[in-house]
Amino acid sequence: MVKKKGKSKRITLKDKYKIQRRVVETHRKRKKEAKRDAKNGVVRPNQQKRDPGIPNSWPFKQDLLKDIQRARERQQQQQQEQKQKRKEELRLLKDHQAEGGTARTIEELMAKANQDQQAFAAKQQGEPMDASAMGNRSDGRVAAGQQSRRAYLRELKKVVDTADVLLQVLDARDPIGSRIHQTLEDVIMSKADKRMVLVLNKIDLVPKEVVSRWLTVLRRSHPTIAIKASKDGTNASGEEQDASTSSVPVGMDGLLQLLKNYARTGGAGGKSKTTIVVGCIGYPNVGKSSIINALKRSRAVGVSSRPGFTTSCQEVVLDRNVRLLDS
Repeated sequence: MVKKKGKSKRITLKDKYKIQRRVVETHRKRKKEAKRDAKNGVVRPNQQKRDPGIPNSWPFKQDLLKDIQRARERQQQQQQEQKQKRKEELRLLKDHQAEGGTARTIEELMAKANQDQQAFAAKQQGEPMDASAMGNRSDGRVAAGQQSRRAYLRELKKVVDTADVLLQVLDARDPIGSRIHQTLEDVIMSKADKRMVLVLNKIDLVPKEVVSRWLTVLRRSHPTIAIKASKDGTNASGEEQDASTSSVPVGMDGLLQLLKNYARTGGAGGKSKTTIVVGCIGYPNVGKSSIINALKRSRAVGVSSRPGFTTSCQEVVLDRNVRLLDS
């Protein structure tokens, strides 16, 4: 009897190429989806790594669990406060529209409220409001100065929300004038996970006695460090010099050591963290970018004598424990 031949597993080239095209297309779609998810911060359930938990042999397991629980409760409280705030804003917007108002969004309502407040203040002073004070042009377009101010406040809010430690840079020639308002400072420090350090920059432009007195006054509110961040040239001798005569940054070692101490303690509240984010805030042209370049010991961000040169938030990795944000 003749043995029956088995059915061949070979396929035609047409089907083979069709399968290859489908495989390539599937891989392309998965890559695009992974890139989009990474950009939006989305973690797919099948891609999420399982948390192994805290080992029982860890000596401070209970303390760490309590810290995690407190952080979770604090986050839930913040989310609840934001939810209540959004509800209140929506209620105000509905009341405004019910009264015949023209604002369609919360931003328009807030802009109109600020405009009315400025108009009232100008009327109380007996001075007419110009176009820049109004913030909006007659044809409804936002003035360029108001756009720049809003962009700056938006970047400042991003730095404040992201940073664990805030370096408020002050000009040694006018520390009080270059310091942010006390009310705004209290709002920032109302968050329990924030620390603030006052950095007195440009000490080479004032006498030593003046710097010493300002340090005594400023240290009553926050830790304060006096530095000179600008680099006028190279110090060929390599010896430590006075701030008024040195051509290299002065006082950066103390600031760097302070940031290292915060990194070891987790930034604020003694939380267990591997990396802290340090944000530089302050008025334009006080030397925020120069401080970052001096800490990095290289030209990491652009600097200029023109105020407002830095227009967007820039991140610089100092080392594996400290990341810097320039505003």
